[in-house]
Amino acid sequence: MECGIGPTKSSAQPAAGACEASNLHDEVRYHCEGFSGFWRLNTSSVAETELANLLRAMRKVGGHLGPTVGRIEWAGMSHGGGACIVLDPAIISGEYPVPPQQVDYVLGLLVHEAISKTQWTELVWKELADYFQDMKILHKIMLQKIVDTGERIYCDLVADQSVLGLYTGQTRRVVLQRARRKIPSGTASVDELVHVWWESTWDHEPISEQQRLYDGPLDELKSLSGMLKDVSTSSRGVHQRCLERSALYLETWEKTRSEITPMKIFDKMILWDQEPNVVTRTPKPQTGAGGKSAGLSPAVARRVEAELAKNSTDITPIILSVVGHDNEDVVPMSRWDFNIPASPVVDPKQVARLRAIFQTYSERSKLVNRGLTRGKVDRKRLYRAPINGRCFMEKQYVSNMNWNICLLVDASGSMRGPKWRLVENTVATIRKAFLGFENSFLAYAYFEANGISMIANLLKGRNLVSIPPSGQTASGQAIIAAAYFMPRDGRRRFLIHITDGESNFGCHVQHGIDYCTHKNIHLVTLGCGYRDRRAMEKQYGKSIQFLNSFGQLPSALESLLRRTFVYGNSSRHGHPNPCWPISQPECQGGTIS
Repeated sequence: MECGIGPTKSSAQPAAGACEASNLHDEVRYHCEGFSGFWRLNTSSVAETELANLLRAMRKVGGHLGPTVGRIEWAGMSHGGGACIVLDPAIISGEYPVPPQQVDYVLGLLVHEAISKTQWTELVWKELADYFQDMKILHKIMLQKIVDTGERIYCDLVADQSVLGLYTGQTRRVVLQRARRKIPSGTASVDELVHVWWESTWDHEPISEQQRLYDGPLDELKSLSGMLKDVSTSSRGVHQRCLERSALYLETWEKTRSEITPMKIFDKMILWDQEPNVVTRTPKPQTGAGGKSAGLSPAVARRVEAELAKNSTDITPIILSVVGHDNEDVVPMSRWDFNIPASPVVDPKQVARLRAIFQTYSERSKLVNRGLTRGKVDRKRLYRAPINGRCFMEKQYVSNMNWNICLLVDASGSMRGPKWRLVENTVATIRKAFLGFENSFLAYAYFEANGISMIANLLKGRNLVSIPPSGQTASGQAIIAAAYFMPRDGRRRFLIHITDGESNFGCHVQHGIDYCTHKNIHLVTLGCGYRDRRAMEKQYGKSIQFLNSFGQLPSALESLLRRTFVYGNSSRHGHPNPCWPISQPECQGGTIS
């Protein structure tokens, strides 16, 4: 597709004949406005979220076309690191959610560019590189215009073999209309010849007087379109199809050279050139109207990357959005999905005690059961007393079990062995106490592997899974990630962090503490079996409680939950810090003995 052409609000034209009748169904009229309106439901009125949603949808389309499509990004993002297809956000900017007809246009650009990569268009140019070197400069420009237009036609013919041809067709109409206005009329030129050829491949209207100026070469080019269509449906390999296309272009050039060379050239840009081992023709961003790339600003690009990271494996952009993109301590962070089965031992007595805590300190909702034959007199039902005697009611107060708790566990190398087994038992016990209610319980473990901080979900549906502890301790980034993914539904949120040592990898723990405070998440850190208490106190301040051994973990968590549910936000009850002694008689100097 032409890179320097972008749509306006009314650019996309309806499918041929689709809107002729005035009494069409509303869906058909909407269909004329954009095909993507039928399937694109994940939209937003926020610019960054909408750009991220659209980019995510385009990456799915590109992934459907093949692995050689490469990375797809908006201009202004990190495409310098290897993005293959770069789209200008100015094509669709200005109205959010993006109208379906503009989504169709940008999808057409994407599909065309992606197919050119899956069909190895670059190899066609390389096959013709030696031929270009021996040509005069004007003849080279003429042949390159034929090759460039031929590859555009070929890619659209490939797209027409699937539903994606609907999008390339919408985009092609807009591009042809805008390109027509840039070509001077009244003089026979190579620019107009290739444009008429491209247009006539799909437009079968009667030949106009203007087209009669190109009768000879245009007939050969139309014949080339038919041969390109045969190549596009061929069962031969992609490499063989590239060789066939390059041979067809040279053959057509030899047949039409004597008639084309006398024509004028208005656009004398070299489309492809190659020095020894250096290709100077590189993919450029698909731009909007005016031909100038208006990429995302750095701030917007970062917000878009953070939105994309919500559903991605790499969540480093989320951490950077919290601690700052200039923080040099941040290390790459990723989700870990390769879990192993866990076989924990659950203590039924402790499950019953935890469940009793949840029920005792949960909020209550009043239920009134009316129309009873006994109970408290219902004044609204007194008229039924002489009829059937059902003039009584009963009030019940039911516990609303809707706690929002997240358990974050250190799974570094020092947690191997009995420590990790006890942690698994504790997670399984709390999870079982939560079953059967509307509670939200999350459990994560974090560790380090090959210089990357990993965070793994320990709950897969109704099953508890595990991971092999390894690596260093990146507590700061793990706290941010766990807090970021906690549900935001208005319930009180509690994040319980269990570790056996200080953080020695990634950003400082204080960033995680500050983030939890900003998001009104109650963070409590339990230091179990610690190695250097002074170092942990220096990192966590007064927001940490110590256990002498991991054997005290289950009862300590039970006391912690009870105390948390009673006092809620500690600052409102005379406690200056988000953590407080879990049990006053048992706590001596911040240590639970």
